[in-house]
Amino acid sequence: MHLPASLLDRTGWRRALRPNGDLEIPADAAPISDHDVAGLRERRAFTERPPLGARLPVSYRLAPGWARAMAASAIGRWNRHRADRWAAFPGWPIDLSTDVLDDLRDATVSPQPPSGRAPVVLTHDIDSPEGLKNLVARFLPLEEAVGARSTSYIVPCAWPLDHSLIAELMARGHEVGVHGYDHGNLTPFAADRDRRRRLDAARPFTERYGVTGYRAPSLLRTRPLLRDLGARYLYDSSIPTAGGLFPVPNNGCATARPFFVEQIAELPLTLPRDGSLRFLGHSPGEIARMWIECADLVALARGVVVLLTHCERRFSGRAEMLDAYRRLLEHLSAGTNRFTFSRPAAVIDAVRERELLRASDATRATAS
Repeated sequence: MHLPASLLDRTGWRRALRPNGDLEIPADAAPISDHDVAGLRERRAFTERPPLGARLPVSYRLAPGWARAMAASAIGRWNRHRADRWAAFPGWPIDLSTDVLDDLRDATVSPQPPSGRAPVVLTHDIDSPEGLKNLVARFLPLEEAVGARSTSYIVPCAWPLDHSLIAELMARGHEVGVHGYDHGNLTPFAADRDRRRRLDAARPFTERYGVTGYRAPSLLRTRPLLRDLGARYLYDSSIPTAGGLFPVPNNGCATARPFFVEQIAELPLTLPRDGSLRFLGHSPGEIARMWIECADLVALARGVVVLLTHCERRFSGRAEMLDAYRRLLEHLSAGTNRFTFSRPAAVIDAVRERELLRASDATRATAS
C-alpha cells in the first residue's frame, strides 16, 4: 500500500514504520477520518490534463486501429520494466491502499473478514462495428455458459449502429451502457455547453435501451464530466483501481469498492484492462493468471470484481485471449462460493443502502 507522507506524520504512524516497510499501528495514533480516505481515493482519480490524442487538431481515430495498437504496444513494451515511474501510485497491477485506510478508519485496526460472495461485473467497451459483432458471436456464449451476463458500453454517435445485434444481446439478458460520444476523447475537456451537448446526443440511445451507466472513452475523466453525468446516469464506471501507464501515468483510485464522488456513484475498474496488459507485452497466459490473482485479492478486500475487455481482434477478440477470458470465467464460477455474477445497478443499489445505513448509525451515535 502507499500512504501520503503528510498522513503518516499527522497520525504518528511514521515512527512505527519499519525499514522494511512494515507498519504496526501505535496505540496512541490519531484516528483516520472520512476525509483521509476520500483524499487518498481521489488523489489520482482524475485525468485533468488532456493526453496527446485529445490535443491533436484532428481526431486520433483517423489512424487505423491496428496502427494505434502498434504505437501503444511500442510505448508499453519500452516502459514495461519502469513501473516505478508510471505506477508509483496507484501501484500496478492493483493497489488497494484506499481500502486498507478505510479499514483502519476510526482507529479500527482489525479489518472485518470478507462476508458473503464478492460481486463480479463483466463489462466490454465496444469501440467499433467489429467489436459488437464479436461480442455477440464469441463473448456472450462464454459468459452464458457459466451463468453470467455482461454490460457493454457502446459508442452512440460514431458509426451506424446495428440495432438488431443490440436487441439480440438485450433479449439474452445482457445490458448496454454509453461509451462517450464519438470516442474522440474530447468530451471530458470540452467547455461546459459543448460537453453537455455531447452527453445529450446519447439520449435517444439511452432511452431506447434503458441505459443507466456511462464509461468514458480511453477512461479520460474530469470532475466537471462526472458532475454532468450525475444528472443523466445512475453510475459511472471510468476510474480504474490502478490505471498504470494508460491513459496517463499514475492514475486510479486505489480502491476496489464502489464509492460516491461528484454526486454520482462510481463503479471502479478493479482488474487490469486487456488493452493495457497487451500493450505492455503480456502473453494471454500471463493475463489470465493476473486476472485470477487480482480477482482473488479483490474478494479478500471485500471489493467488487469489475473487468473491462474489448471485443476487437487486436484486443481480446482472438482465440488466445478468448481462452484467457474463459479461464477467468471458470475460476469465478467455480463452486467455492467466493464470487457471484452481478450487474452494475444491483451493486450500486447495495452500496447506496450501506451508505444510508452508515449515515443513520452516525446520526444516532451523535444524538446519544
